[in-house]
Amino acid sequence: MIRAKKDEKIKLVMKSADQMHNLNIDELGVKLPITKAGNTAPVEFVSSKIGEFEYYCSIGQHRANGQTGTLIVE
Repeated sequence: MIRAKKDEKIKLVMKSADQMHNLNIDELGVKLPITKAGNTAPVEFVSSKIGEFEYYCSIGQHRANGQTGTLIVE
């Protein structure tokens, strides 16, 4: 779980340790491109809406297998 304030600038750095991953937050228009195993990739965005938003990996069955989390914007 990640918590943020509305209109806060957020920087996430994804480190893909063992396979390809990406990161998406549909409601906020966040889409981090595929990050290959052993690499890192940053994404920055502003938490422009209040609420709870699912972030997830959209590669293959990753989301169905539980590669998800929640961003809470207050």
